[in-house]
Amino acid sequence: MTDQSKADQPLDVEEAAVNLDRAMHDPARRSDAMGDLFAALGAAAQEMARQRREARELIKAARRADPVTRANRSRGARAGWEKRRAREAREQALAEIDDTPVRTGPVCDEMNHNSVGSEVFCQLDPGHDDDHDDDYGTTWPRED
Repeated sequence: MTDQSKADQPLDVEEAAVNLDRAMHDPARRSDAMGDLFAALGAAAQEMARQRREARELIKAARRADPVTRANRSRGARAGWEKRRAREAREQALAEIDDTPVRTGPVCDEMNHNSVGSEVFCQLDPGHDDDHDDDYGTTWPRED
């Protein structure tokens, strides 16, 4: 094996330690002991990172498959769905409520504006002799 093809292959940590020892005691060495050491340490660090990543993925998959976790996620999704449907029903019910005064039976047809400019209608009987009243505190004089 030539020095060039040997340099292309990653070394293990034990061989790198032997090479470092040789480099410290053998000045006639032919290989780069420090380069071999750092190459081996880099390869070992990459392998450890790969193993940790695989272990994290396995733990994550096991946690996802856990029946308790699946039940908790299902319960949370169901609660969220029910909450959204209740909110939508409440908003629709509020949108359907008409906030105009409900007239039951004949009332006076006179209309005026209250202090904020909204239209108010007289809620008294037709042909009454008193001032007009909308039953919410707004009154105005008769004009006839």
